[in-house]
Amino acid sequence: MACAILSLLTSCLATPPGWTAGSSSSIVRAASTAEAESVAEILSNLEPRLLALVPDSRLDGLEVWVQDQPSLYKKPRPAVADAEGLWSESHARILVSRHADSLERTLAHELVHAALGDSWRSLPGSLEEGLCDAISARLAPDGAARLRAGRFSSAALGCGGLTLDLQIVKNGDSTSGDARRDPGAWSARIALTSEDLPKEGHLSVFKVEAGLSSSTLASSTKRGYYGLSYLVIERIIERQGLVALNELCVKATRTGHSKIPTAWLLDAAGLSADPATWRAAAVESLGVEEVIQLLTMYPGFVVDSLVDFLVDTGGNDLEGIRADLQLAGADVVVEVTQLAFIRDHVEASLAERSKL
Repeated sequence: MACAILSLLTSCLATPPGWTAGSSSSIVRAASTAEAESVAEILSNLEPRLLALVPDSRLDGLEVWVQDQPSLYKKPRPAVADAEGLWSESHARILVSRHADSLERTLAHELVHAALGDSWRSLPGSLEEGLCDAISARLAPDGAARLRAGRFSSAALGCGGLTLDLQIVKNGDSTSGDARRDPGAWSARIALTSEDLPKEGHLSVFKVEAGLSSSTLASSTKRGYYGLSYLVIERIIERQGLVALNELCVKATRTGHSKIPTAWLLDAAGLSADPATWRAAAVESLGVEEVIQLLTMYPGFVVDSLVDFLVDTGGNDLEGIRADLQLAGADVVVEVTQLAFIRDHVEASLAERSKL
């Protein structure tokens, strides 16, 4: 019976990609030699920098499979349908999507999972995900702003939401040169509602393991936990450093705690149990670059408002308009009419309206 079960499980596993290349710590399997060599080159750059940065880390004997959709099995599980990367500790295998938004950052995130030594096991709940995100942002800075935008906004949404104020004015009507200060400005506001978190809210990030492939959490709930986890870990690293975070893990184990107590983590991150402190910290962490990244992901509110303004005022382009987007609760203002992708979206929307 045991052999029959083993045979069944083996037959369910995904077929290894056919082409290989190697880095110092990993074997890469991909759909072509060129793809395998390209990923191996990224790994060769990431691996030594990760080991130098992360205390109690080691990489050895890994396999990295490049797939269309990361999955350990032939039939992907619904719980990981939207994942760009997965780490299987039991198989010492990283599975990564060739279509990942940032392949380098995704590889870095999964490498951190693979590299963490036993001392890190006292991180509770979803915090390992936040650690992997924080390290990957440092190892792959080109994708860091987008990561920060997504994670910090999710953290804010999990603790009460985000409010964005848009003000638009015709250049000739402005006396101040600043749409936000012009009394005749046309304004719009959007309040983004919270992620779908359970009753215990933000503090459940210390209990729920959102990163498990067996998790049955909805995608929006996972995003909330990933954002909260990243916020906690990033604040600890910024305030005290990675070594101090690892020492907190070691201290917890040495003093008989299986996981770091919540009170220790809140103190290290400069947060309290009040979700308002978390929301404020998340909002304050969003800068101009992160707000622009949010707009690339969710341009609809700004584009629709600009199009409505043009239609209402008889305009047909953005040349005579200035529009500022401000993040409420932070000194962050983006002049959205200067962003090429917003202008492209507005032009396309106006063109569609003209056909009606």
